Amino acid sequence: MRTNLFKKLSTVGEGLQVEYKTCSDKVSESLYETICSFLNHSGGNILVGVNDYGEIVGINKNKIETIKSNIITTIKNQQLFLPCPYFTPQVIEINEKVVLLLEIPCGQYVYRYKGRYWDRNGDADIDITDQPELLLSLFERKNPHLFEERIVKNLTINELDRATFQFCRNILAAKKTNHPWIHLSDEEILIKTRLAKIDKNRKELQLKYAALVLFGSEYAIEEYMPRYRFEALFHMCTYEQYRDNKQFPNRYDDRITMRCNLIRVYNHLTSFTERYLPNKFYLPPGSTQREDLRWDLFREIIANFCVHADYSSGYACFYHIFKDRVITKNPTRLLPEIPEGKLTLQQLNNYTKNPLLVRVFHELSWVEDMGSGTRNILRYAPLYYQDYKVEINSSAQFLFSITYMNTNLENAIRNEDMSEEMEENVPKNGEMSQETQKNVIRDGEMSQETQKNVIRNEISEEELIVDLTELSKTNLQKRHRRQQGIFNLIKQNPYITIDKMAEYLNVNARTIHRDMEELKNLIEHIGPTKGGYWKIKD
Repeated sequence: MRTNLFKKLSTVGEGLQVEYKTCSDKVSESLYETICSFLNHSGGNILVGVNDYGEIVGINKNKIETIKSNIITTIKNQQLFLPCPYFTPQVIEINEKVVLLLEIPCGQYVYRYKGRYWDRNGDADIDITDQPELLLSLFERKNPHLFEERIVKNLTINELDRATFQFCRNILAAKKTNHPWIHLSDEEILIKTRLAKIDKNRKELQLKYAALVLFGSEYAIEEYMPRYRFEALFHMCTYEQYRDNKQFPNRYDDRITMRCNLIRVYNHLTSFTERYLPNKFYLPPGSTQREDLRWDLFREIIANFCVHADYSSGYACFYHIFKDRVITKNPTRLLPEIPEGKLTLQQLNNYTKNPLLVRVFHELSWVEDMGSGTRNILRYAPLYYQDYKVEINSSAQFLFSITYMNTNLENAIRNEDMSEEMEENVPKNGEMSQETQKNVIRDGEMSQETQKNVIRNEISEEELIVDLTELSKTNLQKRHRRQQGIFNLIKQNPYITIDKMAEYLNVNARTIHRDMEELKNLIEHIGPTKGGYWKIKD
């Protein structure tokens, strides 16, 4: 098992969690620096007996036991390593060459080697001892609850946003008429949720950073957390198109920057989501009450995005909506409980990064029990889009992506453009004038008015048939493809508007209105013009 792992790691190249060391006859000083940096960052594997190019060169067989013994002795020496880590070098033989595999765990504490602090950056070991910001970040990373628990010096309750407290009471009054917060003062709410405490000596209220993040006024947040920021961006393109700077030089089509408290950020993000994501029709089994799948799914994603960020780093949090997926990016702490790199939803289950923030969101019913967010995403995502895909990558920045739509249909329809005039007035031959065409009805042919209303009753979802007498075969194919697109868009979102269908299919609204007239035997509109929905007939 270890042999296969060693061979595989020797081919991937050096990186954040892989390092090669030659050390043919003795242990190099840089080996211990790498051990320290792996302990302080996210762990990793050191391959001893491998050169910088990944070639397995091996260790002198006469020196292997001495090298192994020296490593064990050094990591147990408190004069060199503090605190002392624990791991055992593994001796492996590959193609008659002897090597060592050092599997370094992610340390629970901050480690130093010879009085110096080392951290990992890409494939390099960095001495951060004399860099206060990086050193502070390392210590806070190793204490996941430190930042939100810290007292904000000089912050008073008058600098919090009173309207946000009342906003929370209004939410609770609508859901739980007997909830205790409704009758508590702002100060009592802060104490009850452990966002503040009373200094016994000075008899004054001390507010934690969690209180500032949740209830702070914009002025207070700017004063005490000047780099705090949320960005919500909408892109009128797919994610792959967005990555092509030549195709989409404009980086966003709508954007809001938020420096308000987290409760108001959550409210803004849900409104932003409702504005740009389709609301797909869903009727739960055994119920006559329509359920909002978009809300069920994305409230979990937004809530997790808000409460699991690392607000000590000062980096902004980003919420991207593309035409095919939603991506969130927020700074995070690297912790032993959560491995670095690609993750699954199940690996994040039952983990709370900021319990004080989560507790308030739980009271507001924005998050439920631990692990419920993951279960709800797994439950609602396939209902919202059957072929959904969740991708997660954890590093200094936590990335979450969920694909919610297939854009292949849209791209296929847009491959060929056709002007409105060409659709309406396609001449049968070059000699016949437009006026003549309108008045000539050949034997056995239907009038233009009759043609518009003819679609066979036996038409299916896969085969939309229109009369051939008005259009050439090429134009018929284009109309057929567009009408199939309309049919599929309505299947995905019965509440889609004419304007939105025109936008997806790259035609104007008049064309869609004409197509809907031809499809009236298949599709009907229920309810008012604004606010109704489309129904596909049996």
